[in-house]
Amino acid sequence: MELHSSIATQRIVVVLRGLDTDRVLEAAAALRRGGIQAFEVTMNSPNAIRSIERLCDTHGDEAYVGAGTVTRPGEVDDAATAGARYIVSPNLDLAVVERTKDQGLVSIPGALTPTEVLLAARSGADLVKVFPVMPAGGAAYVRQLRGPYDDLPILASGGVTYDAIPSLFSAGVSAIALGVPLMLAGRSEGANLDKLEEAAADFLEATKCPSEAMT
Repeated sequence: MELHSSIATQRIVVVLRGLDTDRVLEAAAALRRGGIQAFEVTMNSPNAIRSIERLCDTHGDEAYVGAGTVTRPGEVDDAATAGARYIVSPNLDLAVVERTKDQGLVSIPGALTPTEVLLAARSGADLVKVFPVMPAGGAAYVRQLRGPYDDLPILASGGVTYDAIPSLFSAGVSAIALGVPLMLAGRSEGANLDKLEEAAADFLEATKCPSEAMT
């Protein structure tokens, strides 16, 4: 199975933003215990390259580690050297997409309008990150995109909440991206990374369609 298909199979990519390397490793370990295997370390986090290296060293082929908030081709090179397997951007930069494909990595650029989404797909994106999906209209907006772009693999990102997950998958997204704060929202006062194992299992359950949830 190709990597982008594997990411879609995982259903959830957890965005690790603003965490130092030790906290990245702690969070990833807890999330993996809860069933999540796909992680995105954002390049605007402290020691992001070091965190990617350590994640890859620690979890090897058992997890999918990528770099996020990648906005320049040079960052693609750095992330590739560190072991990242996919590149996620908040925007559509054709030079970043090209460099990602040259490095043999999975390309997941950000796009919002129908024009951007189609350009991303035609430029070599393996998945298109529709961002920010919730302010744009959430599942209703995804459903509208699905009209003309019925075979487009979509990673929904930006403000995704627990309650929105079933409708997003019903609308046709392939996977969703969630930050740690979103996963911990609404949990007990003082919730921290120790709650992530529980949160991971809950959020994964929410991605299942009704027939899957009953099995």
